[in-house]
Amino acid sequence: MSTTPTDNASSGNVSRTEGAAGFSPRGRSPVQITRICGGAAVALVLAALFVAPVAWMVSASLKPDADIHRDVQSLRSFVPAPATVENYTAAARRSDLGTVMVNTAAVVMLTALGGLLINGPAAFAFARMRFPGRDAVFMLLVVSIILPLEVIVIPLFMVVRGFDGAADLLGERGWTLAALSVPFMAKAFNIFLLRQYFLSLPRALEEAAFLDGAGWWSVFWRIALPNAKPVLVTVILLDFVVHWNDFLWPLVVCRGESTRTIQLALGNFFTEPPISWGAIMAYAVIATVPVMLVFAVGQRWIVRSVAGVGVRG
Repeated sequence: MSTTPTDNASSGNVSRTEGAAGFSPRGRSPVQITRICGGAAVALVLAALFVAPVAWMVSASLKPDADIHRDVQSLRSFVPAPATVENYTAAARRSDLGTVMVNTAAVVMLTALGGLLINGPAAFAFARMRFPGRDAVFMLLVVSIILPLEVIVIPLFMVVRGFDGAADLLGERGWTLAALSVPFMAKAFNIFLLRQYFLSLPRALEEAAFLDGAGWWSVFWRIALPNAKPVLVTVILLDFVVHWNDFLWPLVVCRGESTRTIQLALGNFFTEPPISWGAIMAYAVIATVPVMLVFAVGQRWIVRSVAGVGVRG
């Protein structure tokens, strides 16, 4: 369809009118651009507030003890000059780092994998099956999320102590690893999160499976679980962060140096002389790096699982 000079003039007038109205060539007004820039500035400030302590910790771990508290009120405190790795070697010498890392990793893996075997079927039952008292039991489960560990730590310790006889079978280290992981395999929050995701799955999938002769167990293992990979990874990541950073329960349960987790080992740097802030910061960096790496790798799964529950649930 051909255009006439009149049409060209009209379009030019429209463009000039839009420009006069205050719109940029990309279709955004100055007010919108200001809001975007303001939001970016606020995000940068908040990011700096969160990153600054971590950056200072890394910088302090690379300084001699005499230089750590020097110029703490200036930006020069973020620059390790001269830098040294002596704090890391000292931290490794003071603590059996290999044993500590193995203990912590074992607790995290046992808790996360055992939790999937318990929380997954429980969440699926609450989401897809009907049985008497289902909603009431689930409501009690959700209410239990608000209970902090400090409230139940003494009753939980009394229960765990009742299984001291298992130490003869598992050994002192095996019993401690079991005491650190088994009580926390079943989690109300994980069941809640998995249930919300299972609710978002189409009913047609399980109905088709029932027509093919499948039972509830087959539907769970062959249909629900493979479709819930994002939320399963999210649950594992959350368990990793919680139990890698756990201090109170290992403090109550662990009986010797061979069973310490990484947070207990870090705590000993504050109580066992000589107290070296450089070694403390170096060990804190060592304890922080695995959590940051795991979260950086798995954050897209967290976003996918939360978005899936929010949109489809």
